[in-house]
Amino acid sequence: MTKILFFSKIRRHLSRYQREIRFVILSALIYFLILFLYSFLPPIIKFAQTFLQGPGSLISFTRDPLETLHSTNNRTNLLLMGMGGAGHEGALLTDSMLVLSYNHNTKVIHLISLPRDLWVDSLKTKINAAYYYGEQKQPGGGLILAKSAATELTGLPIHYGFTIDFAGFEKAIDLVGGVNINIERSFDDYQYPIPGLENTYPESLRYEHLRFEAGLEHMNGERALKFVRTRHAEGDEGTDFARSHRQQLVLLAFKDQLVSTQTLLSPQRLSELIDLYSQYTNTDIVGTEYTAFARLVLLLKRDQIKSITLSTGDEKTNELGILENPKNRNPYQGQYILIARDGNWNALKQYIQNELNNWLSFRP
Repeated sequence: MTKILFFSKIRRHLSRYQREIRFVILSALIYFLILFLYSFLPPIIKFAQTFLQGPGSLISFTRDPLETLHSTNNRTNLLLMGMGGAGHEGALLTDSMLVLSYNHNTKVIHLISLPRDLWVDSLKTKINAAYYYGEQKQPGGGLILAKSAATELTGLPIHYGFTIDFAGFEKAIDLVGGVNINIERSFDDYQYPIPGLENTYPESLRYEHLRFEAGLEHMNGERALKFVRTRHAEGDEGTDFARSHRQQLVLLAFKDQLVSTQTLLSPQRLSELIDLYSQYTNTDIVGTEYTAFARLVLLLKRDQIKSITLSTGDEKTNELGILENPKNRNPYQGQYILIARDGNWNALKQYIQNELNNWLSFRP
């Protein structure tokens, strides 16, 4: 009898504070849901660590990213770089360079691939060597010099830099279950270098034959890396501009896999992605900026992603591009390089601005 009275009294107290209890439970669920969502995105993987330092990072998620991120004229620009890393020839040369430019007003992000052979006049070298020379000058100088070089060529202030080496690239793709790529044209590359065999004789042993068939292909990390790095393909796919396009395809496919339920519902994958982030990347993104980038990625839709192509044109159609390979290579140490057409770098910068401000960018 005593027990019955005791539990009856408890039920009366619970019913009196029923609304308060529901509120606490709901708040806790939202709290852990947000914490869960923000632990998986590579650009903001440090969110979990920042969150543990206090509630500021959670509060910052509710803010407009414009309040947190560095920007110029309501636009935030990030330079994404891929490099060989330890165990590869030219470990600190940036094999892939992509400027991600986000317009906070239109919610549109533009992807601008920078060909690795673009000449940086102030450095008297190609842009793919900027990170290397920066690191040689001082530890941490790679991001600074690479961002400065990208600004010199594009006219865009680069607010953030982010690097990942090939090993991290492969492992990240494998961790999310691979990527689905719609290959637009079939092509072969008979001179894809095999790591570690650069000085082997006969030379034919240094390379492997790559074949990509047009159509949808599910790629693991190793296959995806070869897809974006191949440089000696026959036909149009052998150009740096085709490489740039392939890099963008893989980047977008990786984003899709990253936010898939396969990734979100796998604690092991999330944990391993966090480990990869700290081991294979370098960036100057700090603190609650990770949270702001998280908000951008979560809300970004496919039709809000645009591409800007920097090319030498099309000889078949006699279409001129914004870039050219100068016939006189003496001023460039005899190297194959790319410069703005007719040496008009201001025209290149204006072209980029025009593309960023194109009316398609403002399409809802």
